[in-house]
Amino acid sequence: MSGWKMPKYLILALLVMGLCSENLQAQRLNESSVGLTVPTQRSLVKHNLERVWWGQATVDPHRDRIVHLTLDEVNIYAISTSGIITAFNNETGKKLWATQMGRGNNASYPPVSNSKYVFITVGTKIYSIDRMNGEIDWELQLPTSASTSPTVDEDALYVGTLDGRVYAWNLRKLKELSGESKLPAWRDLAIRWTFQTGDAITTPSLVTPRALVFASQDGSLYSVTLSDRKLTYQFETDAPIATDLAENKNSVYLASEDQNLYCLNILNGIVRWRIRTSFPIRIPVMVLENEVYLSSRKSGLFQLSSETGMEEWWQPLGSTFISMSPTRVYATDELGNLLVLSRKDGALLSAVPLRKYQVKLMNELNDRIFCASESGVILCLKQKDLPFPIRFKHQDKYPILPEVAPEPAADNANTEAPATENPVQ
Repeated sequence: MSGWKMPKYLILALLVMGLCSENLQAQRLNESSVGLTVPTQRSLVKHNLERVWWGQATVDPHRDRIVHLTLDEVNIYAISTSGIITAFNNETGKKLWATQMGRGNNASYPPVSNSKYVFITVGTKIYSIDRMNGEIDWELQLPTSASTSPTVDEDALYVGTLDGRVYAWNLRKLKELSGESKLPAWRDLAIRWTFQTGDAITTPSLVTPRALVFASQDGSLYSVTLSDRKLTYQFETDAPIATDLAENKNSVYLASEDQNLYCLNILNGIVRWRIRTSFPIRIPVMVLENEVYLSSRKSGLFQLSSETGMEEWWQPLGSTFISMSPTRVYATDELGNLLVLSRKDGALLSAVPLRKYQVKLMNELNDRIFCASESGVILCLKQKDLPFPIRFKHQDKYPILPEVAPEPAADNANTEAPATENPVQ
């Protein structure tokens, strides 16, 4: 007696149901991609913008989203909630590598980099990653939990912690100990010095040629020598430091929770000017050339003079500074649209609907506009009449011979091909 066979129509119906279920699940798990489109060149030209490139970061579509974008002089890095970091060349959009850190369930801070390595804190560990190929060079179990992104130069890594301590780690010694499989047991041998403050370190430090400048929730700004942590000055405010420090020329800018914005001489801590705002300052202050950009989601975007702190203009629709060019300032509004403003007087020139690109980079290095959807689509825009990046900071860190994008095939020369695979799954 032959066994019972399932009718073909029933098999087909079950397959269709399975596919529909998978599609529905993917839709629910990746709802941020619904309605997402990559802006066309035609749609951008009316804003005098053009798309430089777009690409797809590596994400786990079942439980992942992009939370950070970080830029250095060569690459841009997209970091997901599961600890995946994806690197792209920031001028060409070429996808360089993607690396998983940790077990995929630990919170991370935005990464930092020097000329050779990228450093990222995930959970209670710091990873050193080769900037060119994404290979993990070493990992360090910290003595206590980090409370912000690290700061790095070519010789040392500086880490602020929840217990108010700053650690200066010798990079060469860490690499040596890792090569000898002595981490984390012998990690103390790589500590150059530590400095104890009165409360948590919740903003990244600033590295100058001779000193490390950092803020504590105890309301003080500290400057200590790089070599031996000698205190060069301590500036006290009346409230905890509210957001990231900013640096320009020989000045440091800090905002306290009592709504004061200070500009200090970074060498000696002497106050150059102070202003009191009518709103809490929770978004990092950006200082480019001779201009200070002060953002507030409810009170608008302000341009101040970096020399005096005097208001130059105010745009009530702006909420967060994004980037600027020689003639324009780019900002977001409360809904996530990209506003194009006149750099001279803050007048609104146009608005680009980029609400689906929820993660927008506050770019102080150059004039490019970088943003990402939570589902991992990375987008780079620029002003149409500016063929080359306009660089504002760290000119000495850019490569002498930048990487050049390969020429497109002749039959694809006029198409709008992505830098990577199609982002909408």
